[in-house]
Amino acid sequence: MNEKYYKVDEKSFKKLTKKWYVKKKNWKLLNLLHWIFIALGIGFIAYMFFQAMDPTVPDLEAQILMITVGLAYASLPFILAFVTANLARRYVGKPFATMRSIFLSTGQWGIRFGYHDCNDKKSEESAIVHQIPYESIHHVELSQKDSMITVVGRTQRLEYENLVSGETRFEFTKGQFGDMATFSFFTAFEDLDDFYQELKNRGIKIETV
Repeated sequence: MNEKYYKVDEKSFKKLTKKWYVKKKNWKLLNLLHWIFIALGIGFIAYMFFQAMDPTVPDLEAQILMITVGLAYASLPFILAFVTANLARRYVGKPFATMRSIFLSTGQWGIRFGYHDCNDKKSEESAIVHQIPYESIHHVELSQKDSMITVVGRTQRLEYENLVSGETRFEFTKGQFGDMATFSFFTAFEDLDDFYQELKNRGIKIETV
């Protein structure tokens, strides 16, 4: 069987990722903290501005100094707001929020889904690949709510130092003792009807959840 790659729409993938993680409780808490820090920063600036405009402030130099102090105090909550927003996206949204160079393919070895994790600063060529032979697939779940496909069965996870050269760091097969392992990805790929048809042709059950 010829290898077929399904082109990813990265903009759609990011949109579906955000739609998925904003429903999580941890994200809601971190997002609330983010806006609290923003409000504190604005509050510091507003307070010092109105203090500076007080008629008792002697001159323009004193006013500028007070506003500068307000900006300096406000920088800390603004920095914390930025850090909190970044944490919310990168860690609550894992693994999808940190995926880049995403690919999905089918071939004689089964299904392969892979990506570069942008948290990996050691190598731009590194990749994490989930693959599973067709005969090892128990079933496939299609979530309409999350626009997500989940492959269930005996899956293999490969971590590549360099995907092009095939140099691996780590390899692990999950579900080899009868338990079910999974990997998931969003429906942000072109020609997914061909993907579903390939599964059906091989007698693989697709369950809508």
